[in-house]
Amino acid sequence: MKVSISLPDELVRYVDDRVENRSRLVERLLQTWRKHQEKQAMIEACLLLDELSESDDEDTAWQQAAIIDWEVSG
Repeated sequence: MKVSISLPDELVRYVDDRVENRSRLVERLLQTWRKHQEKQAMIEACLLLDELSESDDEDTAWQQAAIIDWEVSG
């Protein structure tokens, strides 16, 4: 698919001096950005799961303590 973007002249000259194919450069940059975004989303999801696991552990510990207290009290 073709996409048209506007860039400052000096940036285009800079890119043209350093790469043979602008499209390939933009594609690689966008693929890298996409992977970074996906990795960040995964990190955020893992952190959220860790938070949920910690609260589950606390709930489990509280429930076990309550059961032990109930059993001891007869």
